[in-house]
Amino acid sequence: MDYDLKSSIQANVVLAFDAISTDTTTDGDIIDKESAAYSPFKSIVFTLVSGTITDGDYALKLVHGDESDLSDGVDVPATSLIGTLPAYTDDADDDKSLSVGYIGKKRYVQASIVSTNTSTGGLLGVIAIKGNPSVKPTGA
Repeated sequence: MDYDLKSSIQANVVLAFDAISTDTTTDGDIIDKESAAYSPFKSIVFTLVSGTITDGDYALKLVHGDESDLSDGVDVPATSLIGTLPAYTDDADDDKSLSVGYIGKKRYVQASIVSTNTSTGGLLGVIAIKGNPSVKPTGA
C-alpha cells in the first residue's frame, strides 16, 4: 500500500474554528506524540486555518516539553520546525491555510494563536496532523 496516506497519519482539531476579536493568546489542546491509543509519531504538521478576517494580526505559536501539562514548556526553536510559523497580517487573508512542520524531540506540543491589533477580529482554527508513526496502520 505505497499510496495509503490515511494509515500513516492522525488528524486532530487542536483549536476549534471560532471568532477571535481581542488581543489575546488563545491556547489549543496539548498534543501527545506518543498517545497510548496509537503508535508513537515522529512529526506533526500544524495548519492555521482562517475564515473571514475583518482586522487584526494572527500568528501561530508552538510550545513543547516533556511534561503532560507543559509545566516545562518552552517556545519551539526554529531548528525544530520545517518552514516558519504561519501568520495572517492582512484582511485579505480570508479562507486560507498555512502550515509548519514540527520535527522536535519533545513528547508534548501545544499550538496557540496570538492575536494583536484586533477590534472586530476574524475566524480562525488550528489542525494538527501527526505523521511518521513507528507502526502502521495507525488505527485513526
